[in-house]
Amino acid sequence: MPSPIGHALAGIAIQQARPGIFFARPWHEAIFFLFLANLPDLDFLPGILAGYPNLYHHGIFHSLGAALAVAVAGGCFFYLRKRSFWNVTAVVFVIYITHLLLDFFAGDTKPPYGMPLFWPFSHSYFLAARPFFLNIARSGRSDDFFSSLINRHNLAAVLHETLILGGLALTAWLLRRCWGKIRSAKQPTG
Repeated sequence: MPSPIGHALAGIAIQQARPGIFFARPWHEAIFFLFLANLPDLDFLPGILAGYPNLYHHGIFHSLGAALAVAVAGGCFFYLRKRSFWNVTAVVFVIYITHLLLDFFAGDTKPPYGMPLFWPFSHSYFLAARPFFLNIARSGRSDDFFSSLINRHNLAAVLHETLILGGLALTAWLLRRCWGKIRSAKQPTG
């Protein structure tokens, strides 16, 4: 699974491609996209509290069922705030699915390997045959979970993610800027 930094960069890339859908202030929107991009990994919290951080990780939070539930909840919440239900639902779904896609294409060294991608319709676990992203090495115990994250392997994994996903986010930002300049130049001056 990629690091929270990799997931955050993917969220920022989507935010750059579709700005202003949730909040008027860009930094509010960026924080919201960062949160959504990392939301499936909140399944670490009950495991950390139980003493085994990986206990619930890559469970039902890492599924299409959870993505649909979160997307509909987001659509309803923002619909009450006078936003388009379908636009918001689609964007939330895409951000959530991005997390699942990145995890699908990452190395996984802890059983069960993969994630229940099609839950609740299937309880089978899925994982790409050839990982594109490195796994994040971590302890299975709460007492040294956070300190175990600091190592050379994880640094290499974060650098790999930053080059790829940071490049994607930068490209989305540059395209949005260029598109904005083109649109401004085409508007009649009056």
